[in-house]
Amino acid sequence: MFVPDRNLKDLIVSSVRAKERSISALAKDLTVVGYKFHRLFLAGYLRALSDVGVLREKEIPPAKVYTASTYRGKSLYESVGEKVRAAESDPRAQTRLAASVLFRLFRRPVFLRELRECGFDAVADLPTSSREEREDARKAFAKLHLQIPTNEPAYYVEDRRNEVRDAIITDLVVEKFDMAPLVLETRQMKLADR
Repeated sequence: MFVPDRNLKDLIVSSVRAKERSISALAKDLTVVGYKFHRLFLAGYLRALSDVGVLREKEIPPAKVYTASTYRGKSLYESVGEKVRAAESDPRAQTRLAASVLFRLFRRPVFLRELRECGFDAVADLPTSSREEREDARKAFAKLHLQIPTNEPAYYVEDRRNEVRDAIITDLVVEKFDMAPLVLETRQMKLADR
């Protein structure tokens, strides 16, 4: 059965998480769910996933066996969801804040799928984007070979001043690039400043 909502990486990781697999065993698993790839392509893809730390590669002659790596960095969406939940307690406001952060980062409407990746299922009173804006955003995903269904809603957030949103974006950048030592927590006040 073909599963369009799951990408190849997720299918491979879920397969090797249950049990370590060889390239041929993974090829069979993927064929069952509707993905048929040449073994050389799959071997290269597995090597790339191993190089970035998603999988661990173990050589058991004559084959290579892959298992899920214990380390998996958080995705941008997971990080946004975590920061939003820390900054806001109201679930409706959390969804709006997450949409605002993503809208500011990407400068395009935010799809429901992206909000779900952040961990928010309920969509608050977010206005939906126009059809033209949604189609432009879908084209951006298509450039990355990611398909978004034509009926999936996308949300537009007014780009007003929002200090909480901007603080979340700043925190994401500082964490991603390990720049915390460069950030001053407080600013020294002088009597002349008062």
